[in-house]
Amino acid sequence: MRHFLNKLDRLVFGKAATRFGKRVGCVPVLEGGTGKRLHYHAVIDCPRPELAGDFPLLIADAWGSTTWGYWQVDCQKDADNGWLSYITKFRDKPNLADAIDWTNLRLP
Repeated sequence: MRHFLNKLDRLVFGKAATRFGKRVGCVPVLEGGTGKRLHYHAVIDCPRPELAGDFPLLIADAWGSTTWGYWQVDCQKDADNGWLSYITKFRDKPNLADAIDWTNLRLP
């Protein structure tokens, strides 16, 4: 996830990601295990309105270029309470606090 976010930062902000620490906001939740493929659900903030149309393509490009990136990427605009409830569901997560990827949590 960290590698993906670093790649996404570079696609969105260019060299300013490294030089000035500009970062895309993200709330990643890891799900799966015990017979189910590990995967992430995330809320990812599009930091620039002019990127809104291309942002899903940037996400798919950054994710697909990582070693562990799986080909299936589904980006939806305007996450609502239903999406937040879905990614924080207890099914496939014995402990929600452990499922949130605190290391890669980035609040805008």
